[in-house]
Amino acid sequence: MLNQTQIMVEWQKAGLKINGFTSGDIKDIYNHLAHNADSEVEAHKMFILAIRKAAKDGAATQWAVSNNANYWVQAGLTNAQAVGDYEKDAQQKQRKGRYGQPIKQESKVLAPTSDEIQQQNESWAKELGYETVAAMAKGTHDILVNLRKTRQERLASKPKTGLTANGNQVLKRF
Repeated sequence: MLNQTQIMVEWQKAGLKINGFTSGDIKDIYNHLAHNADSEVEAHKMFILAIRKAAKDGAATQWAVSNNANYWVQAGLTNAQAVGDYEKDAQQKQRKGRYGQPIKQESKVLAPTSDEIQQQNESWAKELGYETVAAMAKGTHDILVNLRKTRQERLASKPKTGLTANGNQVLKRF
């Protein structure tokens, strides 16, 4: 066994239980990996990866580490690089949603910068036929003020036209 202290440090960092059988369990798992791996160095790396995967999955006993190691050996993996590729591939396959459709991942909402806001305002001003952003703001303000002033008249004329306040047609049952 190359570096049992490093394995024990990883074991403790993972929060796995340590009892009177832990040393023997570690030796058994390591011997199994060393027998099937390309070299002892690769077996050591695979052992540490098995411990980290067990910790990531929330395991508390050596069985999870042993299961991870056995799973990789049965899959024919003999080095740490192959284990990494295998786990990445397995994770990609699990991301499929219902009926084989990929799960939609929402992108993060990015706050627009002041330059982006200014460019958007300028493009809107050109689309609406204004010379500048300030002219568009003044024109929009004038429209809103006019709408506020004529609100009472517009609301009063709705029943005469047969429209609701939202502009929808009034249903007539008789």
